[in-house]
Amino acid sequence: MTAYSMPMVERRAAQAKPELTAAQKALRDRKVLPMNSLLHGAYYNGLLDDTTTVGRWHEKKHRFIFWKQNVDQPESKAVPHVADLGLGSRFAPLSLQAAEAGNQISEFAFETTR
Repeated sequence: MTAYSMPMVERRAAQAKPELTAAQKALRDRKVLPMNSLLHGAYYNGLLDDTTTVGRWHEKKHRFIFWKQNVDQPESKAVPHVADLGLGSRFAPLSLQAAEAGNQISEFAFETTR
């Protein structure tokens, strides 16, 4: 009986590690604000995977709330801290941001976003 041998190119592709996002690199380089230092309801500049943006921290949900631009209308989205394990998008907070009048997330969206 002969054993199946995977070609060398396929073997390398199967073993390739996924690229780190800018948020993950910031975590690795210790540039990210730790979760225990974040203030409920505060806005933070940071990286949503590879995109620079501003998110609002929700302490009870342990999530950042964002406006997601949709074709018809904007909608809110919740994303965990980059240090949280798991799959999907992650946010790396880099600095505290003063709330801007035009870019605030409403209290209703802040409390009801999942």
